[in-house]
Amino acid sequence: MPHMDLTSVRENGSQRSDSVRSRILTYASIVAASALLGICAPLLASSGGQVGQAAHLVLSAGWSWAALAFFVGMSGTSKRFSAVAGTIALVGAVVLYYVTKAAQGDYQAADLTDVTGQTTYFDWNGFLTKVVLWGFFACLLGPLLGIAGNLARASRHRLPCRLLIPLVAVVESSMRLQNEASVQGDIATTTWAAIRIVAVAAVVVLVSLSVLGGWRRRSTSGL
Repeated sequence: MPHMDLTSVRENGSQRSDSVRSRILTYASIVAASALLGICAPLLASSGGQVGQAAHLVLSAGWSWAALAFFVGMSGTSKRFSAVAGTIALVGAVVLYYVTKAAQGDYQAADLTDVTGQTTYFDWNGFLTKVVLWGFFACLLGPLLGIAGNLARASRHRLPCRLLIPLVAVVESSMRLQNEASVQGDIATTTWAAIRIVAVAAVVVLVSLSVLGGWRRRSTSGL
């Protein structure tokens, strides 16, 4: 009995250690994904070249930010964890995005008391307004997108949830093509058109796989 109890204690300790390690890796992945989106999106805007500009358009699009919270939510084993993870991912990305833009000099304003116009100061009001505004939307949408990602794994609502990001991409890219393409230029037009084609293809594939899977399950149950 003492030997069995000692073995049980060791197994429980090992399981707890694995659980802690798994959570650390999960949160580290969330932080890494947030940093990748939040830092790279503004940096690519000034990287130069057509590829950099196209990548900036992709990473700065609303559907990309929605996808961040959605796919982070897919990694969660519970709806609560997915909601928290989606929120952390979006809030972290928002903060890093505007910190990066500030480091690039976007919030340097001219000091009007200097007649030479050479003195500048950091516009904290403009910076904090952007962070608070988009941080609010991140807190509002992060839990919903995280839970949608969780439900997309294996729930009975998985198909609508899986279609969420492609449909958002279709709507957003269509609106941009209609309203901004003539102003933004050929690279933006080509990028948004390509995004719409890929998103529509993703919708078709997901629906087809769902229909095929349902047909196979009915055929199997009929046997």
